Amino acid sequence: MKKKVSVRSVILLGLTIAFACLVSCASGPTYAEVNSKLPPIARGHGRVFVYRPSAFGAGVTPAVKIDKQVVGISKGQGFLYSDQRPGSHEVSISTEWKHKTPVTVREGKKSFVRCKMMMGLFVGHIMPKQVDATTGESQIQKCKLASP
Repeated sequence: MKKKVSVRSVILLGLTIAFACLVSCASGPTYAEVNSKLPPIARGHGRVFVYRPSAFGAGVTPAVKIDKQVVGISKGQGFLYSDQRPGSHEVSISTEWKHKTPVTVREGKKSFVRCKMMMGLFVGHIMPKQVDATTGESQIQKCKLASP
C-alpha cells in the first residue's frame, strides 16, 4: 500500500531544512558594514581574510587553522580575519579530510582566502584557495563576520 505525502509535510520539511541552514550561517555584520571599523592591521603584520561566500553546506562549520593554530570557524556566507607576520603561511580546514592552501602575507596588506564547499562521502569538504586582493575584496562584501 502506498503512503500519501501531504503538502503540509513537504512544507514542514522545507522549513526545517531552511531553518537549519540559517542557523549555521554567519550572523554578524557584513564585511561592507565593518571593513572601515576593523582595528588597524597590527604593526609588522598583514591581515588574512578567510571567507565562504555561499550558504551551500551551511551545516558544515569546521575550524580554520593558520599554521596549525585555530583562528576561527568557517561558516556559510561568513568571514573571519587574522593578523599574521609577513611570509608564507598555510590555511587548513578539516572535515573528512584536511584541505590546505598556501597564503602569502605582506606587511600592511590584506590577503584573501576563499573557501568553496564540495560534496564529500559523509560530510562536505571545504576547499580553501588564496585569491587576488581585487577578487577577494569583491566577493567578501556580503559575507558576515563569523563569531566562534
